Amino acid sequence: MSKRDVIDEELDIQTEDDYYNEAENNEADDRERDDETKLLWQAKDFSIREFQAMKQDGELDLQPEYQRKFVIDQKRASKLIESVMLDVPIPVIYLAEENDSTYSVIDGQQRLTTFISFLEGKFPNGDDFSLSGLRVLKAYNRKTFSSLPKELQMKIKKTTIHTIIIKKESHQDIKFEIFERLNTGSIKLNEDEIRNTIFRGQYIKLLSELENNITLDSLVRKENFKNRMIYRGMILRFFALSEKTYINYKPSMKQFCNKELRDNRFMPEEKYEEYKKKFINTIDLVNTVFGDKAFRRFIPGDSEDVNGKWSTSRINMALFDIQMCGFVNYEKHQIVTKADQIRENLIRLMTNNEEFISSIEIKTSDKNVLVKRFKIWFETLERILGAPVNEIRTFTFNIKKQLFQNDPTCKICNQQIQTIDDAEVDHIIPYSEGGKTELKNAQLSHRYCNRRKSNNR
Repeated sequence: MSKRDVIDEELDIQTEDDYYNEAENNEADDRERDDETKLLWQAKDFSIREFQAMKQDGELDLQPEYQRKFVIDQKRASKLIESVMLDVPIPVIYLAEENDSTYSVIDGQQRLTTFISFLEGKFPNGDDFSLSGLRVLKAYNRKTFSSLPKELQMKIKKTTIHTIIIKKESHQDIKFEIFERLNTGSIKLNEDEIRNTIFRGQYIKLLSELENNITLDSLVRKENFKNRMIYRGMILRFFALSEKTYINYKPSMKQFCNKELRDNRFMPEEKYEEYKKKFINTIDLVNTVFGDKAFRRFIPGDSEDVNGKWSTSRINMALFDIQMCGFVNYEKHQIVTKADQIRENLIRLMTNNEEFISSIEIKTSDKNVLVKRFKIWFETLERILGAPVNEIRTFTFNIKKQLFQNDPTCKICNQQIQTIDDAEVDHIIPYSEGGKTELKNAQLSHRYCNRRKSNNR
């Protein structure tokens, strides 16, 4: 196996030539940008030892807010160190110069973290870093940096990596544009990591805070979900479906969640706290009712094996949706007293109701399928718990007065309503289908027209 094969097979990292070829294709678009998006850059070679010193002195931020966590495993990291020992060229590193003249990594975080971790003897999670899985320099398997021959230690420390520095005089958003273009690293970014880069703002800050929720982690129990920001995607999905309601869902789920993120990207502090409280209260209720079986499917026995069992390893996002959103409008005292009944009814649906089973297994992001499982579960909850105590079904007189003053036209028969006493406020999206009792979901009608509409349903 050649030296080039080692790094190409293990890292699949975009080379400098790849980047500039892509840049040429975008040249016409770039010429249309105004001066505010100008790019000032400087080329420089840093040794691995210099990168380590900058990190130790607080001059290099390996993991700025928009970067993902370190995700290369020990064998892949070891092969990157082997590439250095074999003199295989390392792809270009991209840094952004901050206002205080420190640097943050735009592209190359996984590589730099690997190099510095090896010199320091430990991975970011605290595990010892010894080489493993080497296929060319097999004699150095199980070696740490400190146990390598002195000349090899010096070679690694003195190895230089070509670096492009985006100067601080450049427009503040340019580093994010470059980061997006360079998204061809050794492990491709998932949609949650891309969101974290593109939609930075208060919403991303909220997701970043909530992904550390201890209860969420205890229910999901998937370290890779947390490392790859999938926890953030799950939380965003909950907010999108609970705020916009399942009735307003439009596929795809990715676009639906992106719209929620865009609409509230720079949410005010009041909304930030409201969302935070809603998530914490809801995840606690889910934990109370379902415990370590939350978001998991129960599979009934069959003719070959009569024993039913929980699918404990796999997270079922369709169940995540209904378990989380189902409790949003209920108070704790309503849930706790009926926890066993709620849990038993969900197991019954997962084992006996073919319509429900299909809705959590096949084409789960299809609109009709999603609406079906929400309706089945919400109707089940209402039979057990009654109506949510904190959900208002009747519009206030002030809303009726405001609608009447703005336009006293019946939205059912399109004739003018003569007096406010003959007016009723109707839900545009019915309350029974998830419509909220708020101004944007309110329409004015004659009392007679509203009653006739209800009787004809």
